[in-house]
Parts: sequence; structure tokens; C-alpha cells
Amino acid sequence: MSHRDEAMQHSFGQFELDEAARKLLLSGVGQRIQPLVFDLLVYLVRNAGRVVPKDELMDALWPDVIVTEASLQRVVSLTRKALAAGGLQDAIHNYVRHGYRFAIDEPGLGYVRPASLQGDDMLAEARRRAALRDWGAAAKLFAHLADNEDLSPADVDLWALVVECGGRPTEAIPVLARAVAAHVEAGDSARAARSAVTLAKIQAERGSGAVAEGWLERAASLLSQSPDDATQAYLLWMRSRLASSGGRPEEALQLASAAYAIAENCDDPGLRALTLTYKGFFNLALGKIEEGSEQQNHAAAIALSSQVDPITGSLVYCNILWSCRTYADWPRARQWSEGFESWCTASFAQTSGACDLHRAEVAAAQQILPEALTCINEALPKLSAEESWSLGEGFRVRGDIFAMIGDLTSARADYDQAYALGWDAEPGNAVLLFETGDLDGALAALDRALQGMSWFHLQRRGNLLVNAACIAARGGRSAQASIYLNEIDAEPERWRQPATQALIAETKAALCEPGDPNGNRLLLLARQLWTSAGVEYHAARVRLQLASALLRSGDVSGAKVEITAAERSARHLGSRRLEEEAATLRHSFTRESQPLVDGSTQELTL
Repeated sequence: MSHRDEAMQHSFGQFELDEAARKLLLSGVGQRIQPLVFDLLVYLVRNAGRVVPKDELMDALWPDVIVTEASLQRVVSLTRKALAAGGLQDAIHNYVRHGYRFAIDEPGLGYVRPASLQGDDMLAEARRRAALRDWGAAAKLFAHLADNEDLSPADVDLWALVVECGGRPTEAIPVLARAVAAHVEAGDSARAARSAVTLAKIQAERGSGAVAEGWLERAASLLSQSPDDATQAYLLWMRSRLASSGGRPEEALQLASAAYAIAENCDDPGLRALTLTYKGFFNLALGKIEEGSEQQNHAAAIALSSQVDPITGSLVYCNILWSCRTYADWPRARQWSEGFESWCTASFAQTSGACDLHRAEVAAAQQILPEALTCINEALPKLSAEESWSLGEGFRVRGDIFAMIGDLTSARADYDQAYALGWDAEPGNAVLLFETGDLDGALAALDRALQGMSWFHLQRRGNLLVNAACIAARGGRSAQASIYLNEIDAEPERWRQPATQALIAETKAALCEPGDPNGNRLLLLARQLWTSAGVEYHAARVRLQLASALLRSGDVSGAKVEITAAERSARHLGSRRLEEEAATLRHSFTRESQPLVDGSTQELTL
């Protein structure tokens, strides 16, 4: 934070506070705020760096007037709301039973602490731009300073962070390697180890597992020379990720738990949030649903209530969204997706390819398919350049979107590409195989996926099982369908998501004998469950199944209602496939209408 004109003017973030003119400017634009809000902000800014007692603030704002703490809390809340317009809603820290502190003098970039934010030279400006979260400008300035002898190891760390925050982690690799060397030369082995772990993280995300292992070994060697709890927790966290990707989920949970146990005693809320998020993530993979979800929710609360750096915040949010998507928990996925977008805006964070991937699948499930297609098309180049390990998942998601739209040729090409990249494209690939007449191929593809032991396969197991059951039931393999259902029924608490329960209802409906009224009731339940999950596409798809069943039972008016609702959803979603299926179904019974003796019409059932 800088001051000018004997503290009559203050600048922090993108704000200018002019005491004489009683104005608050955001990027040069005046902001409308209440007089008490302005007075509180001035007082806190003047006293930045210390906790101002509540009594002192109340005396300053309401001299000679008796007010309660509730009045002060209300003004603080309004002040935070005003600062939120510039992403600084967390600048006012609350110290229970003490008071409030204006904390913008801390850059809030996690473990990175630049030496100074003062001065007029290029280095000071690079540091200032980093504190303002102007990642592009800061990265360019640091690049110009590459040969500057005044660039300290901490500055090199900051340079790497702004490059990574700008959405280009691969470009941070040589900078981080330089940071490791600089810290070693300065005799700070612990900080060198921290930079080495970050290098391992980026290398793992771009698909270079062997290189990542090498940097982790380097980090462990450095840390043995200068033990540091926070860096040890960070190292164990990264080891847990590699154990999980290697198909060792129990080991991954042990490592993440050990990392969190250490992080709990460190003065680093971002590290606590990160390690707890992954502890929850691996518990979810191993079927401990309630425990894992609670841990992830707690971790997100830690991250949101602290000034975590954008990379840590993105990892926390991204990890939770991965869990929601693979676990088919669409209501929770929607909530976290919306929260993540708000966090990115407030933190000036650039979304990664993986985050765009999450948003695309959530949008496909619950919003508009052409928009989801645009989102995944934007994600794929990022994944290819920066996070190639998940590129196959990107093609799987796009294949699902194409299938819902009705472009089955493109869906098949994307599923094949996902497999070519070492990923599996289930259950979408199996559904497409079944719909094109290959029942055996569909069930075999799902059985292969069910053999997987990575977190990705374990978290999706319920979704894979219920799709296999549904395909088997529709294909007349009732005994095989029952085997899949029995595994699901054995752990009811693990598969309680509405989307999974909806597919179970569809499966049981398919197992009913023709004419059994329970089949229609089960389809009604499936439709309601898809609707409660907010997945409009599948709700509309089941409506068409239900319409056919109602026609067979002679309920023409009920069938019309379902078809009309499905048509409306199809238009909203942009699904040519659903529109064509609805039109075919409507035409089939309209065509068979015939006149009665009195001249009225009687609509025949299928």
C-alpha cells in the first residue's frame, strides 16, 4: 500500500482513497459508498498494520454516541462489500474479542513474500504488479529483469508464481529451476525444496511422471539438510498425488493424512486447506463418502476465509469439482462451479484447462449444450499445453457433449481419441456402443473400466456399475443386471446421489415385465430424481421413455404431456437428438389417429 500527500491520499490494490475529496476510486472510477463506510475505511487504512480495537473504532465513527458492536459489524460488512468490487473483500481482518485490521499491506500470495513493495525501479514495479495480481504485467517485468543481479531468490519464487497464476505453468519450469539453484546458493535448503516440489507438481500435471519423481527426490534430499515442517507437508502432499495416479489409493490417503497432520501445526492456511482437500479426495475414492465430503467442505472454508494464493485456491476448488463430477454429485458440482467462478473473479485468477473441463461437463449436464461445447473446445488446447495428463478426459467430456447434441460420429471419434491417450471413455462410450447394437462390446468396455484402481476409476465406480446394470437390463440380460445392482445395494450410503438413484430406477423399470404398472412408477421416479439433480438432458430423455410406456398402457394424454416437456427441454438445451426423438414419437401416434363414427378422433396407442 502506498501513501501520498501526507496520508491524505492512499492507494491499495486498484483503489485510490482521497480523504480531502472524500472519494473512493476504483481504476479511476468513483464509487458510491455511505459516509460511515468512507470514515471506517480511512481510519483502518491510516492504521494499517495494527489491530484497531472495536471501542476505538466506535468512538471514531460515533463520537459522543453510544452504539452497540452490531452497528460496527454492519459498517464493516458494507465496507467489505465496497472493497469486493476490486477483489479486496478479505482486506479487513477480524480479530475476535479484539478488533479489526486493514491487511492489504500483506500481498496475500501464500508462502511467497517479496522483500519490498516500495520504490520506483522496475523490480519494485514487478513486485507491486504481483501484489495487485496483474499477472501478465508482472511476468513481463520479471522477464526483463532476468539478468538483474538484484533479483533475490524470493523474487525468483515470486516470478514463478506470477507466471503460473497467469495460466502458463509450463513457462514457470525454468524459473523454478533457477529458484532452486538460487536458494541452494543462498544456503536456504528448505526454500529450495519447496520450489523443487512445485516443479514436481507442474511436471506431473503435464504428464512427465518420471521427471516429477526426480524433482521430489531432489526436494527430499534438500529437506534432509534443513528440515522444515511446512515444506515436509507440501512434499508429502505431492507424494500422495503420485501414489494415487499410480493406482495406490490407500497409500495416497496415508500420505495425505500425514501431510495434513503436519500442516495443522503450521502457520499456513493455504497448506492446511490443500492437504485436507486431498485427504477428503482420497477418502471419497475409497468409499468414505460422508467423511471425505466433510473434509473437502472444511478445506474450502479454510481457503475462502484466508488469503490463499491463486494456485492453492485453484487446486482446492479443482479437486472438489473433480470429486463431484466423477462421483456424479451434480447438485454439489453446480454449487462449487458457481463458487469457483466467483472466487476466480475476486482473486484475478486465470482458470486452468482442468477447471474449464469441469465447467464444461457441469454446463453440459445442467445448462446449454452449445455453450458447453464452446467451453470444452477452449479447455482442450490448455490441457494439451499444460495438463496433458487429463487431455483424454477432455475428449471423453466432449464426446459426451456431442452424443447429447446428436452428433454421434464426432462422439465416436472423441471416445476413440480418449482411449488412444490412455484414458477410458466410459460410460459414454458403452452407451453409444449399446445404442448402435453392440451390447457385448458395451458391457465389456464397462467391465474393463471397473477393473481400474486409480482414484478416477474408484470414484466413478457407482456410475460405472449403474450404467452397466441399465445397459444389461435393456439388453435383456436381467441376471447380469442384478449382479451389478447387488454391489450397489451392498453399500447404499456410498451411492446415494440422485443421478445414481435415477439410473437405478431406470434399470429396475427395464427389468419389469411388459404391462407391469410398477415400470411406469419407476420411470416417474427416475424423471423426478434427474430433475432434483438438475440434469435437464437426462430428465428429458426419461420423459421420452415414459411417454412410450404411457402410450403402450393407453394413457395418450399423459404421453403428450411428457413429450411436450421433453421438446421444451430439447430446445433449451440445444439437443437435436432429443428433438428428433420427440418428433418421431409424436408423429408415431398422431399418424395412427383415426376417426370414430361420430366424426371425433380416437388416438391409438403404439
